[in-house]
Amino acid sequence: DSFGAASVAETAAFIAVLDIFGFESFDTNSFEQLCINYTNESLQQQFNRFVFKLEQAEYEREGISWKFIEFPDNQNILDLIDKRHTGILSVLDEQCIQAFNSDQSFAKSLYDKHCDKGGAAGTAAFAANNGQKVRGMFNVHHYAGPVEYNTLDFLEKNKDETPKEINELLAGSENHFLQHLGEIILSRPMANANTRTPSKFGAAHHHHKQSSLIRVSVGKQFSTQLKQLRTRIDATSPHYIRCLKPNNELRPDHFDCAVIADQLRYAGILEAIRVSRVGYPQRYPHERFL
Repeated sequence: DSFGAASVAETAAFIAVLDIFGFESFDTNSFEQLCINYTNESLQQQFNRFVFKLEQAEYEREGISWKFIEFPDNQNILDLIDKRHTGILSVLDEQCIQAFNSDQSFAKSLYDKHCDKGGAAGTAAFAANNGQKVRGMFNVHHYAGPVEYNTLDFLEKNKDETPKEINELLAGSENHFLQHLGEIILSRPMANANTRTPSKFGAAHHHHKQSSLIRVSVGKQFSTQLKQLRTRIDATSPHYIRCLKPNNELRPDHFDCAVIADQLRYAGILEAIRVSRVGYPQRYPHERFL
């Protein structure tokens, strides 16, 4: 019955496999690459905290004599991408609300928020030189290296809207599959945009009230689902399998030591090994040890 099914779902142990798409850096990087690399940044932080913070805390709790190891923290990159009001995704959502905004205005807003007013290229995480500003581009210094993004079509991809005529065509179709597609499009999450514009005396102008519902953007949905994923991972006992690319030429039986070493360094594997060597990676319950 439904109660039994719910009980099993809540109490039964499970094993899940999460296939993480790799870090991406192409000749042209757009909104899709930002979302993918944002995921890698977030899961890398989860990996860092699990391996470094929890391991080191246990060694200290057990009284093991060892030297504290500094480990990389990429919280500044995550703040750059998803922080409210100033993060790239937040600025993108603000730009998508007004119909007259464009990719150019989005890029300018990023430069205004993250580049120094005195003309400096940007912070340690964000950078854009004069040439990039002319072309609507910017750099993000991810844990795996810098990536240059092109803001072209960022707004369109974040809205992911279909023309009204397409929705009407699907809804009026006699084909049940096409009707179902129309229902999926119309059932996308909505955000309430009820706002009032206050006057200089503090009263609200009711004729400026917006009562429409705004569709939740792709970036917002992506960020929400990613945080839910991290919450679920934090509640489990994760084990990691790292896949390494042996070379950049896609040649079989050829291992480029420099390429592999860079991947191990960027993924935090070398630091994780240092932590394990300092402590005791093999642990047994006291009864089993005796």
